[in-house]
Amino acid sequence: MSDQKIFDSSLPADSPRSLPYCAYPRAREVTQHGVQVLPAVLPLVDFTQAQPYRSIQYKAIEAARLLPAQVMQMARVVATAFARREPQIRHLQPPKSPPTGLLNARHIDPFGTDAFGLWTPENLVYWAIRLLILTDPTSPKGTMQINDEALAQSLAIVDRTGQVIGGAFNKTMLSLDEPPPFRQDDLFLSAVLSFLQPIFTLLQTQEIEGLSALCAQFPAFQHAYAQEKVGHHFMVARSDALPKEEAFELVAASAAHYQALGYAYMVTEASNQWTGAACEVLGGVRVHFAPYQARHTVHQSPEPLEGIVTSPNGWLSNKDSGSMFYVLSLA
Repeated sequence: MSDQKIFDSSLPADSPRSLPYCAYPRAREVTQHGVQVLPAVLPLVDFTQAQPYRSIQYKAIEAARLLPAQVMQMARVVATAFARREPQIRHLQPPKSPPTGLLNARHIDPFGTDAFGLWTPENLVYWAIRLLILTDPTSPKGTMQINDEALAQSLAIVDRTGQVIGGAFNKTMLSLDEPPPFRQDDLFLSAVLSFLQPIFTLLQTQEIEGLSALCAQFPAFQHAYAQEKVGHHFMVARSDALPKEEAFELVAASAAHYQALGYAYMVTEASNQWTGAACEVLGGVRVHFAPYQARHTVHQSPEPLEGIVTSPNGWLSNKDSGSMFYVLSLA
């Protein structure tokens, strides 16, 4: 880690500007749901416009440069933040009890041999990151490999002591026509998918409709998508040690990193309006809006129930907003 310029206390202490407020449609504004009005031409990402919002003190580095323990710390940081701040995960209630056998099982991959741990949303998101991003969920148990491509695309912010305080998990946006055949004999993976399935259903529907609209209107996007040159800014979050204003660096640096890697576009589902503001400061274009409260999607219960995901009101979130799908043109 000694060769990594991660924090420079000699730089000016000026904080970056706070991102401007980003308004999203409400559930009742149905005419603004779904595919948005797209421009004739997608504007190029605007790093000049974004510069006042970028960090001076913190610089993002490739997750591939982290030690394995730091990668696991990055997963924990992002998972904890999502459990506290992501509108759906903080609202949904996992089943009251974990699946039979889960808490006595052990998971083995290149990052180590571990038990599942506590049955909490935070831990379920951690395992989602480890199983779906950092390792290959289609490989058989016992032969799992680190997803080097995702690590090369993902970014982290590390403090002067080497602690990960923010992260962006990125991956290539692959075709949604044929879902990957996840392994079926993995208790950890089954538990993760059972909790996150309502969220994945909303986001996958949004991705399909959004990507279809982009491909239909922009031949260059369709070509890049077919060539696997569309990056997916999948998850971005910070710990309390990284000020909120500084976290925009993870979004801006992800766009710049994808541009340097030769990607033509970056897409993201902005489930928080902060992420939407980050995309718009960079010149991102709204493609699709999916409301959280269009219909009751999960079982309504004030308390967790056995064997089923619930929420106190039956909605995916208590926030009358939704997820906005953005595209940034990098080339």
